[in-house]
Amino acid sequence: MTLPLLLCTLIALTSGLHFGHRFAQAHRAGRSLLPAVTAHGAIATALIVLTVLLDPTDTGLLWLAVAAASLISLALGALWPTPAARPAALGDSELPQAA
Repeated sequence: MTLPLLLCTLIALTSGLHFGHRFAQAHRAGRSLLPAVTAHGAIATALIVLTVLLDPTDTGLLWLAVAAASLISLALGALWPTPAARPAALGDSELPQAA
């Protein structure tokens, strides 16, 4: 029964990293942030509900681990540095000519 809970946590982690990166890209480009946040929110909500239903412990707090992994990975994905765009390589015809 712990394998589905581990999978829920890993899915929340990867979803947060992915959509956090999308959030940062949209923020830099000046686009709407809502699609990235909404998509991750829908996935995280489904995973938290699934965790609540599958939690075998008496305290029933494993959903908190999934929620924490989800939020922390979203923040890490948004703060993760992205490589700067490299300029395209110049071809022979684009090189400056000597006078």
